Amino acid sequence: MQLSKATSWGFIIGGLWASVGMLAFFMGILGFSDDMDAAEEFKNLQDNQLMALVFFTISIGVFAYLAKSFVQLAQAVNVTDEWYTYVRIMAILMVGSLLISMSTWLILGEDATLETQKATDAVGNSVNTIFIIASAIVQLIIAGFVLKNGLGNLIFKVFVAIIGVLSVGDLVDIIVIRTEDSDLGFITWIGWAIAVVGIGVLGLTTKKA
Repeated sequence: MQLSKATSWGFIIGGLWASVGMLAFFMGILGFSDDMDAAEEFKNLQDNQLMALVFFTISIGVFAYLAKSFVQLAQAVNVTDEWYTYVRIMAILMVGSLLISMSTWLILGEDATLETQKATDAVGNSVNTIFIIASAIVQLIIAGFVLKNGLGNLIFKVFVAIIGVLSVGDLVDIIVIRTEDSDLGFITWIGWAIAVVGIGVLGLTTKKA
């Protein structure tokens, strides 16, 4: 099985941006920390609106590219037509829900207050749940067909199995645990980023048979 360079780079860029990029933005630029209260976060976001706009604009482009790579991966691992159509629908839902979720951070201005930001955050978190569920469905379908069809080398299968298991973890986190910023959510996020980048690196380094 061979992934194109464009598809592989989508996984690498997407995985790095979703982990290193987001940590650098929230902790480095906005200065967010575990012990910071909501009022401080609100002020930091207000003071860095231009940077936030640039970051979220780039994020939408990167995640659209990543979603495209997942769709192309589904095609590469021979996902059947019915399920492939479903993957594409879920990929569109992924990008759309992420766009709405992130846009709630930008509903700010001179008249904005902490209360209005809390309200928009609640909306954003709800929509983000749709993003997580859609992403998990896409990844579970791909993982299922990889294991079923036995495509790729062992390392590739391990990475794909990891994102499948972590997708189940995400679903458990939001449906059963239902606690924002839980330890499980952080673990699945970091593990997912590593596995996604790994798939991209394999795609670039694997030679055609």
